Amino acid sequence: MAGIIPFFNLQAIHKDCINELNASAETIIQSGNYILGTSKFEEEFANFVGSSYSACVASGTAALHLAIKALNIKPGDEIITVGYTFRATVSAIMYEGAIPVYVDIDPETFCMDVSKVEEKITEKTKCIIPVHLFGNAVDMPELMKIADKYGIPVIEDCSQAHGTTINDKHVGTFGDIGTFSFYPSKNIGALGDAGCIITNNEKHYDKVKRLRNWEVGDIGYNYRMDNIQAEFLSVKLKHYSRVMSAKKDIAGEYSKYFSNIKTKPGVNHSYNIYTILVNNREDVISKISSKLQTRVYYDIPVSSQSPYIFNTSGLENTNKLAKKQLSLPIYPNLDVNTVIEIIKETIDDNLCTVL
Repeated sequence: MAGIIPFFNLQAIHKDCINELNASAETIIQSGNYILGTSKFEEEFANFVGSSYSACVASGTAALHLAIKALNIKPGDEIITVGYTFRATVSAIMYEGAIPVYVDIDPETFCMDVSKVEEKITEKTKCIIPVHLFGNAVDMPELMKIADKYGIPVIEDCSQAHGTTINDKHVGTFGDIGTFSFYPSKNIGALGDAGCIITNNEKHYDKVKRLRNWEVGDIGYNYRMDNIQAEFLSVKLKHYSRVMSAKKDIAGEYSKYFSNIKTKPGVNHSYNIYTILVNNREDVISKISSKLQTRVYYDIPVSSQSPYIFNTSGLENTNKLAKKQLSLPIYPNLDVNTVIEIIKETIDDNLCTVL
């Protein structure tokens, strides 16, 4: 085997669309129009997820921030979310002076344990932000029953869930607003930072569009997506099914050997990241690092990091999985059989049965 198998390979993803990406870049350069020309991709992405509206913004973090702004969240308001996520989820809450209230995760899906949500609701609860982590999905039908019961709006963080559906309904369309990141490593990734919000609420859509571009009469933000990224994303969206098919094939091979990933009934997992659980993680990594790159996500949960520490009780699964999570490469043309052989040489069945 020649060299180390990389964790991520953008060249493999772009192999079949590189000429289209180059042509898109040239078109934008020649046009002289570089800002606020993203409507074509907005319409394409809204059609892809099945929402009425989509508004492009500068990043997934900007999308979360503007979604919270659109709901008029005020300082001191409480927002229920998870501690096992990228810190942007919680940072966006704190940008508005709101307080994150953490619930634990389901150990089989790595996503919000919906059965723990209702006990966290108080008169200060103004929003719930479930995170569809790694391409898996929160149990949105059950969560929406709780949200509707208490009249609490929901923002779905879909930063890692492009193509994830529940009973053929795309995540992000269950709640009031869905937010997406198009960071290059995502299933639909830009060639730089980019993001968007989706919604069926025209009022929320209009407010996000105003705020992203220095709204008159408000503080405003420079949260626009560059036109060139929108054009790149149009190309990537066209090739999404090819990339997703390859990733599902790889996930299918992995799942013959690893049983950590579970989905709720009706969930179509998009495998942005393929995660296993191992004991003695650092020992495992050291043994395979000369042959295979892996990655650890969120080894210190946001809920355990300063300045995000607020309420840390009842997060047993969050803290346990953070110590055992290990992600494997998953991208088109990956030599999946070699990856499996490397893992099997190092990890016995006991290492993969940890909960």
